This record gives sequence, structure tokens and C-alpha cells, in this order.
Amino acid sequence: MRRTEAPAPQPARLRFTALGLGWVTVAAFVGAVSWYKSINLVLIVVYAMVGMLFVNAYFARRAARRADAARVPIPPVFAGERAECGVTVRNRSRFPVTVTAEDRAGGGAANTFFVYRLPGGHELTCTAAKEFARRGRVKGPVALTSAVPFGFLECERLADTDGEIVVLPQLGVADADGLRRWVLRYAGGDGWAKRVQRRASADAAEVRGVREYRTGDALRDIHWRSTARRGEPMVREYDKSPSPELVLVVEPWLPANPTDADRANLEAALSLAATVAVSWRRAFDVPVTVAVAGGAPATASSEEDLREALTPLADAQGTPNPEPPSADALGRKLGTSARVLISSRAHTPFAAVLARATGKPFVTASAAERPAWYQPPA
Repeated sequence: MRRTEAPAPQPARLRFTALGLGWVTVAAFVGAVSWYKSINLVLIVVYAMVGMLFVNAYFARRAARRADAARVPIPPVFAGERAECGVTVRNRSRFPVTVTAEDRAGGGAANTFFVYRLPGGHELTCTAAKEFARRGRVKGPVALTSAVPFGFLECERLADTDGEIVVLPQLGVADADGLRRWVLRYAGGDGWAKRVQRRASADAAEVRGVREYRTGDALRDIHWRSTARRGEPMVREYDKSPSPELVLVVEPWLPANPTDADRANLEAALSLAATVAVSWRRAFDVPVTVAVAGGAPATASSEEDLREALTPLADAQGTPNPEPPSADALGRKLGTSARVLISSRAHTPFAAVLARATGKPFVTASAAERPAWYQPPA
């Protein structure tokens, strides 16, 4: 979650609830009939009903002004991911307060929390799962409302919160091993590709053990002696070879006058880039460097750092002339890393521009070409 300049404090506002409107209607009707017929005893009851409205307004306003709320900071989340969003409600007075906190970030259904008689000087953190449909930076106020003690009038005050939630592109599904083989196949004659291929072929002889057969296992990996002894298919399990670090460059290209198809290709490319980075990091447990054209690269060695490194994908708007990062900006390990370029256009000339800027070729992928190892999000 990023922090921006704090908004100006919002005044408390009173409004009638549905119950309050019904109460006013009944009071007005009974009062009119009693006044017309000069029934003074009933008029006293109507005056009491009106007085209850003023009492409700006083206590509801006091409760809303005594409480404060702030959105709980959370790391960047992926679109479509269930994130635990929360609100911390504080009682700044000495007396208990009863309020409702409503987190209106991101539109749609707001997270609403009812806080009953929070003691003076205490605070309470409430959380609930929420999903965000699209990438970007999500803002919105946290509203504090109170309708105590009768519920006829509701006082609302927008809390002085300045947090925003970073929503990353939605993830697809990538076969990490298929992605790795694809990078090795199209990496050409790079030294790191040759070293990894030799290491992988040598490691295939290093058997870790045997396990039960799973759908999709190769027949050549079946261990026949164990199969005959156990009476069920058993396969060899190998130690995986170390995988290189990943340098991922993203080209958020859009023409000067983009169409809906161009914008859809951009969103698909950003989802592909996020999927490649996350799959490589989770499967091979190596650092991943992410660079969006025109921005500074960031290297991540953990899941939390990777989400921060992918933050520029949430802000990418697309440009007709993206600037490639330099070799110095990408770091010293550029020559020994797997280098992948994700573009929002097929057969992009940006690959040649990037190769000249860094002195190294990049394997290029586009969501429009639908790689065999990738399944886009629904």
C-alpha cells in the first residue's frame, strides 16, 4: 500500500435512515390530526417523538466525532486475488462508542464492520477478504457512521485516511518447467544456456529416489524393479538442476490512437509478464529482475519483494515509443541470467533495440502468440 498526500478532513453529515423517515411521517401525520382535533395529550406524544430525533442526532454526531479510522496497509495484491483488507477503528475519547466503519476503496461492495461499545482510548482492527477486478491503484475513503441510540438519524464522517492499495495484473497459469525449456530452446548460443543444458543432462543421472506414478510422468522414468516389488507403477525422481536468475523486460506498447484490441493486448501482456515472474520465482527460488520500459529495474529475492518489483505493472499506461533499459541498469548478472522480453505486440522491433542497448539478446514472448506453456486468466 502506498501513501499519498492526506485529504482534507471531511465534516460530519446527518441524514435520515429509512426508520427515521417512517418515524417522521408518523409523527407528522399524528401531529396534524391531533392539532386539527385539538387533542393536546396526543400532541405531547408527538413532541416527545420529535425530541427523540434531536436526542438521536446529538448522540450519533458525538459518537462519529469521537472515533477515528485508518485503512490497514497491505502489500500489493493481484487482480482476482482474495486479499485481507482491514480497518483500524480508534476511540479518541474516554467514553465507549458504537460506530460502523465502511471501507469504500475500489468501488463495488464495501467492507463494513460494526464496532459495538469500543472502550475509551482503545482501538480495534477488523479485516475481511476482498477481491479487485482490475489492476491499478485503488483509493477510497473509510466512512464512520453512527445511528445510536434510536437509529432514526445517521451521522457519517469520512475518516482522514490516505492509504491506497496497489493492484497488480491478474495472474494466469504457467508451466514453470515448460517455460524454462522454452527459454533454453530459444536462447540461441548463449553461454548460460549451454551450461544449464549440460548441467541438466548430468543431473538426470542423479536419482533422488522413487515415488508413485502420477499422470503425465514419462514412461522412461518408470523403475521396473520397484514396480514389480510394490505391485504398482513407481517412477524415478530426479534432483532438479539449478536454474538461472531471470531478467524480465516488459514493453507496454500502445499506438498513438489505440483501439480496444490494442488495450486488451496490453492488459494481456502485463498479465503474462506477472505470471512469468511469479512462476519463475516460486518454481526455481532465484532472484528475478523486473524492468518496465522507461522505468528503473527492481530485483526481488522473495515473494514480498517481487510484488513490490511488479508495482510498475499496475501503473503501466502504454506508450508508442518505449525506452529500453541500459545494461548498467539491469546489473552485472545480465550475461548469466535468463533474459525474457514480454511485449504487447507480436514481432516487436523493441527486441532489436533492447539487444543493442544491453549487448545481449532476449527471448521474446507476446500474449497474442499464446505460448504453449501459458494459460491466460479467465
